Amino acid sequence: MAQSVPPGDIATQPGTKIVFNAPYDDKHTYHIKVTNSSARRIGWAFKTTNMKRLGVDPAAGVLDPKENALIAVSCDAFAYGQEDTNNDRVTIEWTNTPDGAAKQFRREWFQGDGMVRRNQVVDMAQSVPPGDIATQPGTKIVFNAPYDDKHTYHIKVTNSSARRIGWAFKTTNMKRLGVDPAAGVLDPKENALIAVSCDAFAYGQEDTNNDRVTIEWTNTPDGAAKQFRREWFQGDGMVRRKNLPIEYNP
Repeated sequence: MAQSVPPGDIATQPGTKIVFNAPYDDKHTYHIKVTNSSARRIGWAFKTTNMKRLGVDPAAGVLDPKENALIAVSCDAFAYGQEDTNNDRVTIEWTNTPDGAAKQFRREWFQGDGMVRRNQVVDMAQSVPPGDIATQPGTKIVFNAPYDDKHTYHIKVTNSSARRIGWAFKTTNMKRLGVDPAAGVLDPKENALIAVSCDAFAYGQEDTNNDRVTIEWTNTPDGAAKQFRREWFQGDGMVRRKNLPIEYNP
């Protein structure tokens, strides 16, 4: 892992929450202002926890330092009191754009090895960026033919930082690729052995070009127990990620 510059702060107006007023028998639209308070160009993207009810337009973009954007957040009509709204939220994620990149949003900025910050439309507090991890192997995972049976490959993940981290794996092909354990917690300098498996498949007849596993990690909250919690990745802290492409050796 090469060190990267953590994304700076953004500001949202409103800063803490979005309020939709009754009645809810028609569509509501609320505008929020997002300002890049940092000294670097950022790419940003919104997510919602309820895609049927909540919409964001535009959902992604690029902001130069001190530039702002006006975002329309909409809420479709729904039966208030009869539907669960407790977890409704919009989350903005942002990351520094690569040096020399055009001012055109690219989804892959959020899928690389850089740092991503997120904010659930709340006041941003300064946070310590996650440190480095080391993986063995470091760049890719190779499965050797034949592929008429399940293969398992072990990789070692080491927390090279000075803080406890929570980590979680993702795969681009859940039918073919598996990871066990898929998530966990590592103290500083601690390591874990992870089994990455590949189920039998028809090599040459299926698309394998985009197969990869991705590890994401973030600092655990101060005082948190050493037990993995998914919400660590849904809060306002920084998340780093590393991609390990899968290579199939015929």
